[in-house]
Amino acid sequence: MRLLTAPVHYILFLCVHATVPSPKAFAELICHTDHASECYTRIFQPTREFQTIHDDQNLPPGLHVRMNLATGVKEARLNVPQSGADEISSGLTVIEDPDTLGHGSARADDYTIDREDVPSQQPIRSPPYNLAENFVFSDSVSAVKSHNFADTDQLSAALNELEDLAHSYQWGLALAKDVDLSHRLYQLLLPSQPSEEIRSLTALVFGTAIRNNPEALSAALSHFYSDDWPEGLLEAIIVALLHEEAPALLSRMMYLLSSLCQDEGQLKRFLDARGIEILTRVYGVKSANADDMYRLKTKVSHFFVDHLRRPTSENVNEQEGFLKETELNAGWLAKTANME
Repeated sequence: MRLLTAPVHYILFLCVHATVPSPKAFAELICHTDHASECYTRIFQPTREFQTIHDDQNLPPGLHVRMNLATGVKEARLNVPQSGADEISSGLTVIEDPDTLGHGSARADDYTIDREDVPSQQPIRSPPYNLAENFVFSDSVSAVKSHNFADTDQLSAALNELEDLAHSYQWGLALAKDVDLSHRLYQLLLPSQPSEEIRSLTALVFGTAIRNNPEALSAALSHFYSDDWPEGLLEAIIVALLHEEAPALLSRMMYLLSSLCQDEGQLKRFLDARGIEILTRVYGVKSANADDMYRLKTKVSHFFVDHLRRPTSENVNEQEGFLKETELNAGWLAKTANME
């Protein structure tokens, strides 16, 4: 019996020793569910690849920690140099202070940002191509260019489509860049166009396209004041403001005028054409429709505030006369401030 003792003891020793787990296996696990595969160690176990850091995990010092902007989670790996552009794709690199490990988020001064990954440093991307909008725009432009005054319903529908698209910076610029379209819209603003509705819609379309869109405004102006087109949109507006009596049409013309006068040259051109007197005339237009008349007065008020409130030495006397002949005082401006 004694002869068997040593081998038996040796075999038992090997069996027990072989089942002793590695030090990692003794690490405390955190389990929020009954699935063992979803458990993780309380102390983060880094590798050479980035892994997700759980909120309740403690981090050992010296790791490469980053915020993954694609997933919105914090990741870490061993702080070893690796080649390849993918190593700077996270956008935010976090350097953990040992004093903060396991005690919530790191201090603000522990964060550094890779400048090449800051969104504002990236080139501005064009809006995604919209095939349906492209078809609508093309069809509407063709309808306006080929219109023969006989079918105002078709023209009205096309202008409404263009007005809807013109709110987009992209389509407003596309509209203004089209030379033939710009010239056609200019013609539709003139008194020779028999339909008041068409003239009103045209003013709305062009005013929307160039409003708060400097590129579109510059493009539109480039099509006029040449040998072929000695006058421009401003002159068509002035004709309407001097002779029309319909408040609804005049309101749309004032809207286009305000959009156009975002250009300092156009504003000066308007003032040189006795613009203050023109505004006084428009402000005094009477109508049986009180709402339309009120809206027109509001448009004139807003134009004065937006473009003429700071007097210049050239027109200060005209402005004072304008204020005396109208109701444009502090109370009226406050009353109409929220009126479009």
